[in-house]
Amino acid sequence: MASTPCSTTWRASRRALLGAALAMPAPAQEARAMRWVVPWPPGGSTDVIARLIAAQVGPLLGQAVLIENRSGAGGVLGSDAVAKAAPDGLTVLVSDGALATAPSLNRSLPFDPAVDLRAVSLAVTLPHVVAVNPAFPAATLGGFIVEAKRRNLDFGSGGIGSPLHLAGELLRLAAGISWTHIPYRGAAPAVTALLANEVQVVVPSLPAVLAHIREGRLRGLAITSANRAPLLPNVPTAAEAGLPEAQMTGWVGLHMPAHSAEAAVSRLAAAVREALSAPSLRDRLAEQGAQVAARGPDDYAGFIAAETARWSAVIRAAGIQPE
Repeated sequence: MASTPCSTTWRASRRALLGAALAMPAPAQEARAMRWVVPWPPGGSTDVIARLIAAQVGPLLGQAVLIENRSGAGGVLGSDAVAKAAPDGLTVLVSDGALATAPSLNRSLPFDPAVDLRAVSLAVTLPHVVAVNPAFPAATLGGFIVEAKRRNLDFGSGGIGSPLHLAGELLRLAAGISWTHIPYRGAAPAVTALLANEVQVVVPSLPAVLAHIREGRLRGLAITSANRAPLLPNVPTAAEAGLPEAQMTGWVGLHMPAHSAEAAVSRLAAAVREALSAPSLRDRLAEQGAQVAARGPDDYAGFIAAETARWSAVIRAAGIQPE
C-alpha cells in the first residue's frame, strides 16, 4: 500500500521525536552502567525478555545495561528495592503482572506501586495457554468445560497468587466450574506435573508450554490473548472458543523510582521504543512467544491501573486471601 502524505509526515515526526529524546545529553552520572532489576530468578520469561531488550537499549543510550536478579516474595523484594533506590536514572525495575496483583495479594506492602514507582514503558505482552495432557478426553475448551462440570479436576499452578494461578482462576470463574487447586513452587514444576498427568490442566504463559505443545506432549485448548499466537496458529483464542471473559495477557515493562527526572524517563522510554522497532529484536521476542506492545509512560501507568483493578476483582471473587 502506498504511503499517504499524512502517514509519511507522521513517521517522519515520530523519528524526529525519538531522535531528539535519544540525543538529549545525559546527566554526568548516567555515563555509569544502568542497573535493571528483575524481581525473579534467572531463566524465566521476564528475565529472558529483559536481557534481550537490554542488549539493544544499551547501545542506543551509550551506556552499559546490567541485569540484576533480585527475587523473593512474589516479586516484592526486587520491586521494593527499586522503589527505594535513588532517582538518579541508573536503577530500573523490569516490571510485570506481579506489580498489578501485589496490592491485593499482600496485607501490607513496603511500597506503593502507584506512588513509589514511575512507569517508563510497556514492552511486550505474553498470552497464557489453557493446556491439558493429551490423555485428557476433550480436545476443545468447550469439551473441557463439560468434563470439568462432570467430575472434579486437579488444576496445577505455580503457587498461590502466581500469574499461572490467577490465569486459571479467571478461566474457572468465566467457565463456572470448580476444581482442586494444586500449587507448586513455580510454573515449571506445574507443567512437569501436567506432563506426568498428575494434574489435568494448567494455564501458564506461552513460553512454558510452547515446545511441549508443538511436539505433542501437551494439548493447547485456547490462547488467552485477543488474537491467535503466531507460534501456535491452530490453537483458538478463548473468545473464539466461546469464553471471551477468560481473555488476559501477561506483560513485561520498565519502571523507575518515583522521583526520577522526566528527562531520564523520556530518554529511556524513547530508547525502548526504538529498540522494539528493530526487526531483529522483534523476531527474537517472537521466538519467546512475546508480542511487542510498546507504550509510553502515561499509557503504561494507565494500563497498570486498569489491570490492578481488574485483578483485584478476580482475586476477591476467587476467595484468595492476602498474606
